[in-house]
Order: sequence, then structure tokens, then C-alpha cells
Amino acid sequence: MTCKELDFLRNNFRNAVGCYRKKLFEKRRYGIAFTFNRLSMNKIGCIKSVMKSVQNGFTPEEHFEAAENIKELFEHSEVIEQHYKNTKYRCERHNMCVCNTTGNNKVYMNVITWGQNEGYIDLYLKKGAE
Repeated sequence: MTCKELDFLRNNFRNAVGCYRKKLFEKRRYGIAFTFNRLSMNKIGCIKSVMKSVQNGFTPEEHFEAAENIKELFEHSEVIEQHYKNTKYRCERHNMCVCNTTGNNKVYMNVITWGQNEGYIDLYLKKGAE
């Protein structure tokens, strides 16, 4: 995959999820709330996230296709792990969420929050159980 093709996929993704910018993503049951922002779009579209999906047997196109449904995937996910991490600037809450998709495929979403509705979401695809 060339840089041009990856940029094309990223731009299509950003256009598709632009309607979620500045919208609250929330899972009251788990106490998770954050505003979807540009950082979330950048994390989902970064080469590290895309390559994690590719290493798990998916194409970059499949990564971004799933990512376009981020709100629905997040809403239907279950939290499988939570922990806190203190950084120099803040105390972060890390939540690993998982959502089943077609077949035995899963979408893993790392949601990091701090403060009031501040945070971001990242995702990668994986086949089978982790």
C-alpha cells in the first residue's frame, strides 16, 4: 500500500466520521464518557493502528471500513479491562472495549479518558479471541 492510498483511506474515514466530532460517546454502565475529537480520528488512522489490524490478517481498507462505524461499535462493545495510569500531566483511565463483528472477528477499542468528557478512542481488528 502506498502513502497516497493510505492518505485516501484516511481522508474518506475522516469525512465519514466528521459528524461525530464534538459528540459525546458514553457508556454509563462503565462510567466512560469522552467527546469524540480530532485526536480520536488521528489515533484510529495512524499507521500503528492500521498496521496492528494488518498484522492480524486484515487489509487497511477493512480497518477503515470498520472505523467508519466507530460510534455503533463503541455502543455495542463490552469493557473487558480497566486500569488507571498516572502520567506527568493527568490520571488516565484506560478501558479496553471489544465488539464482535462478522464471523469470529472482533474490534478492539482502547478508550483513554481523563477530566470531564476528555479522552480519545483507538481501534484495531483481530480474528478470534485474544
